[in-house]
Amino acid sequence: MKNFIKALLSLITLLVLVSNSGSVYAAVAGRVQFVHGTVQLTTATGVTHAIRKGDVVNEGDTLISTQTASAQIRMEDGGIIAMRSDTKLKIDRFTFNGHQDGTERSFFSLFKGGFRAITGLIGKENKVNYHITTPATTIGIRGTDHEIFVVTPESSLTATAPIGTYNKVNMGETSMTTEKGTVFVLPNQMGFAGATDQMPHLQPINLNIFTVAAQPASQAGGDKHEGGKEGARDGSREAGKESGREGSREMRGTATTDKNEMRETATVDKIEVHETTTNKTGGEGATSLTPSTEHSGTNTIHTEGVTEPRH
Repeated sequence: MKNFIKALLSLITLLVLVSNSGSVYAAVAGRVQFVHGTVQLTTATGVTHAIRKGDVVNEGDTLISTQTASAQIRMEDGGIIAMRSDTKLKIDRFTFNGHQDGTERSFFSLFKGGFRAITGLIGKENKVNYHITTPATTIGIRGTDHEIFVVTPESSLTATAPIGTYNKVNMGETSMTTEKGTVFVLPNQMGFAGATDQMPHLQPINLNIFTVAAQPASQAGGDKHEGGKEGARDGSREAGKESGREGSREMRGTATTDKNEMRETATVDKIEVHETTTNKTGGEGATSLTPSTEHSGTNTIHTEGVTEPRH
């Protein structure tokens, strides 16, 4: 009888611990490297708390930043997630055992707002193992540094940006897929999807959402649509090349720097990303991430190996 009572008490204690932590069995997805303002984390079991530097972020967690907040998370596979203000992001699934053996997964859902992602090892070899779902589209990657933003009906940007998902690529390549098909987005291009029942397409970069730097004309490319066959990518690239050049010229003509000095390859919301890749000795290189001058402090972070997946 005494053994039964002890076992029962142990079980109750375990259940209390699970309830309080909300993530005893959840896989660790990453750790908070930087946070400015208030960013709330809600676990899969409904436990909510404000995150701080050094906190663990788990599979199933949802992050919500206020209108003046931002955060940066270093994922377990070496990737970086830099959240903007007024953003709701969920880590749907994250599995990584340190190797690319096909079991790794990195799936996110972005409900509103935006973030910049520098992908890590997940998705480097098995592209289908990494994707981001939004209300309008699913975004896949191919060794990428890109920025995503979702404009919702409640967003203050609706006066200058139609409701939908915006996807700007800095390095690498992404795909945007809806029920109607797929468009591929190359560096210095922006893809847009208004809804799941609309075909995604390329647009000139929306400067109300992203900031860009002038690029040579050779960087511009046309829409690449996929109707179910890989060969459609090359054919539609040539068909849309001229329109891509026009979009690039428009982009260069209106390129600017906003009051926070946000640069295409340098700033994400309140987080500044300095690329310092050095491979002269055959090393992996490094990416230094520092808060912008508006909120400068001692939070400089040097992340080794972040640039490895880029092609």
